[in-house]
Amino acid sequence: MDSSWGQRVEIVLISDGPLPVDSPARKLPFFFAARLVDMVSLSPRTVVDAKIAVVELQDATDAGLTALKAAWDHLASVPVICLVDRKSRRETIQAAALGSSQLCDRDAPLILLLKRINALVNEDLCAALPEDAPAQTVEAYRKSNAFLQSLCLSAVEGSPIQMNLLNASAEELLEALSLHGLSPWLEAVHTHHSGTYSHSLMVAGVAGMFAMHLGWPEEECKEVIAGGLVHDIGKMRIPLSILDKPDKLTEEERKIINKHPVFGRDILKPRLEVSVAIKKIAIQHHEYLDGSGYPLGLDGSRISAQVRLMTICDIFSALTEIRAYKDGVPARVAFGIMKKMGPKLDQAMLSSFMDMVLKRDLGDVKRTPLHASGGAAA
Repeated sequence: MDSSWGQRVEIVLISDGPLPVDSPARKLPFFFAARLVDMVSLSPRTVVDAKIAVVELQDATDAGLTALKAAWDHLASVPVICLVDRKSRRETIQAAALGSSQLCDRDAPLILLLKRINALVNEDLCAALPEDAPAQTVEAYRKSNAFLQSLCLSAVEGSPIQMNLLNASAEELLEALSLHGLSPWLEAVHTHHSGTYSHSLMVAGVAGMFAMHLGWPEEECKEVIAGGLVHDIGKMRIPLSILDKPDKLTEEERKIINKHPVFGRDILKPRLEVSVAIKKIAIQHHEYLDGSGYPLGLDGSRISAQVRLMTICDIFSALTEIRAYKDGVPARVAFGIMKKMGPKLDQAMLSSFMDMVLKRDLGDVKRTPLHASGGAAA
């Protein structure tokens, strides 16, 4: 799999009315920035900046098809995929009558449609990395992105989590951190188009570096890296239009975002292939030691060292990351905010984290606005 999933790739979904319940197009907004356009509303304005159009022909009326054909020229500059039932002669004839397009069987596995879109987008995340990025960092970045892409598919489809890829990603990232430190990793991560993906990559790297700083055994360091990659799995059941929204979230959108640990629990509970430690990280990383966190309101006696570590890394990353709607704060400002959280966080662990970041000058990696397109949800 290539590495375009999770980028702000604009896809126009075209349907005659609401998308049918069984249409694979309904799942595309979890993987790409997408918007739905009714066939009768097609115009240069409604398809502006689109890189791909996906047309759902199921239940299309004659009036809808007539409007679509009349407006087909508006789609001439982008690839078009028509979703059809290949056993339906009517739908294949309709697709052929529209003009140049690729046909995709509606009943085919979702991954085939994703690969088709990915090939048409033809963008490689690694192409944006700094030219002097160490080879180990580049390989860790490639593998970690590939895992996050597969994780999104697992979350949406209910398919098994690719533990071999997760373990390989964690091992590769630990080696990169051991050889080159955290700064090259952060510089790579901040080139990502998606704030949601970038956040998980940053948390994984920061958590791995912190675990090494604390002298944890290698296997535990790899486990917290894996936990960092998986910690926001619940967000992968939330459309990217909310996750990577370039403005502040509404109250209702924030409520949806805050459900992601519960979504994570629902996804991970039946997954016997995932360790209990990683499950706890995904479900509990918004819990606080004083019992004021969510979703379970656990107190410190029930929160493991790995979860405490992840909570610190998650908060630090969220505070220092640049987003389209806010500037990231400097590391020292972030630490001031975190220290004021008092009994919510493990303050002894926070002191060790501050020592690591400030001594190594890891908190203020330069980022350009180009890399600040992520949304409000991370």
